Amino acid sequence: MPPFARRLDSDPFAALLAPPRNESQPERDLRIKLEKDAKKVSDKIDEQIRADKEAMKKRSQNEVKLLLLGQSESGKSTLLKQFQLLYSPKSLDLERASWRTVVYLNIIKSIRQILDVLDREREDQESRLKTALRSNSATSSDDDSPPIASSSKANISASGSSSSGVNTASHQRRHHHRPLLSPATTQELLTLRMRLLPLLSMEDPLADKLGSHGVGVKKDGSRHEVLVRRGWQLASRAVGLRKKMSRSGVGKDAMNLEGNGKQSADDRFGWEDQVSASTARLMEASRQDVKALWEHPTIRNLLKRRKLRLEDSSSFFLDDLDRIASLQYVPSDNDILRARVRTMGVSESVFDIQVGPMSVIHWRLFDVGGARGQRQTWVPFFEDANAIIFLAPISAFDQYLEEDARTNRVDDSLQLFTSICANPLLKSAHLVLFLNKVDVLQKKLAMGVKVRRYITSYGDRPNAVAPVTQYFRAHFGRVFYRCEEKEPRGRQLYAHLTSVVDTLATQTIISSVRTAIFQDHLRESALI
Repeated sequence: MPPFARRLDSDPFAALLAPPRNESQPERDLRIKLEKDAKKVSDKIDEQIRADKEAMKKRSQNEVKLLLLGQSESGKSTLLKQFQLLYSPKSLDLERASWRTVVYLNIIKSIRQILDVLDREREDQESRLKTALRSNSATSSDDDSPPIASSSKANISASGSSSSGVNTASHQRRHHHRPLLSPATTQELLTLRMRLLPLLSMEDPLADKLGSHGVGVKKDGSRHEVLVRRGWQLASRAVGLRKKMSRSGVGKDAMNLEGNGKQSADDRFGWEDQVSASTARLMEASRQDVKALWEHPTIRNLLKRRKLRLEDSSSFFLDDLDRIASLQYVPSDNDILRARVRTMGVSESVFDIQVGPMSVIHWRLFDVGGARGQRQTWVPFFEDANAIIFLAPISAFDQYLEEDARTNRVDDSLQLFTSICANPLLKSAHLVLFLNKVDVLQKKLAMGVKVRRYITSYGDRPNAVAPVTQYFRAHFGRVFYRCEEKEPRGRQLYAHLTSVVDTLATQTIISSVRTAIFQDHLRESALI
């Protein structure tokens, strides 16, 4: 058998590619030409693949992939805003007007929560009064003793004798629940409530406006809870600009406020729509009533007794209402940092940072949703991550997860941090730990909230900022070093006590963390 025939028998691919047995000269010439053309295309593809690999390698040497992780309300989005302020302030300026809607919604939500607590106190006070009246009525009807004995029994009760336990307990309950609301105070607060109803009615329209850029859901059967998609600020701005352009010229006279020649709503509020404009006018008109409610001594005592947990930013906005309630109000950097809106999905931000006269590092940040239902979306971003900033809100020691009322939020942060430290996809990623919201922690401890009441392992340690922060720092550090002992990976943990709404302190920490991470990255990339 000829060698060529043996090769065809042993190699099916050779048989497939072999020329036809009866190939003519023109067919052969055409086949050879097509093969040469195909090889040129293949060589170009190979060349492009090699170029892409080189570009990717070069880009990876000059790029740091950073993940912002932590539970919901840990401060991730606020930290991202700090990165914007530090490395891309113009991008935050483009979003500035959009945050006015969020600030208004935060204030109205706080007012509504205060009034809801006031309603519950009124109902409870009326219920206690009815119970006391029924108890007194039952005691009087059941007492068959003669008048002298009854008088003697009252005296014994007054002297503290246990023979009248029912009356003594009733007295103790009445003393413990001393009524906060006198008839005059109740009427005063109800009047304020009535005057604030127009402003409160804007909560749903504002939530609907934000919800149009995300998901608007009803919470507790009636109240709005809004989850906005990442990038909602620019989407909202684009919608507003289109509306302004469509209204320009035709019908503009109809936009004049109250038709009396005043500045138009569009001119006064820029691109924003009528929902925000109407809210701004109502906010200005209701300013004194909101201040009267917020500063009322009875309300302050009620909030303390009921332990109402408003958003961390609520007091900041309500204390500065004169500025915010102005028609010319534009959110400041501090307002944007403190404005609270729940986000969903993953956002990616890139900042170009000069690290030398001829060197630029691309800082690529991924901010992901922290609610339990969104944590499964984290894993695809773990691969090739150079570093992680994990935010743990240690002020939440007295709070529980919204998704699971049995789980303490600090415990949840510890469990989440443990899973991050042990994840094999993150074996090369350096960890930066932000023990966040130290400012809120300090206020809680100053108010007398006891850590050991919620964290039993805290024991009899002093209820002060220094020992409390040291305790939490030691626990999170122990988690990291146990993972390193179990499987040494040569990683480092950078731990910081933070309040990410404090711009100067946070940006100093960011710069310090950036330097440490960049040095490690450049060393691993053999660039230094």
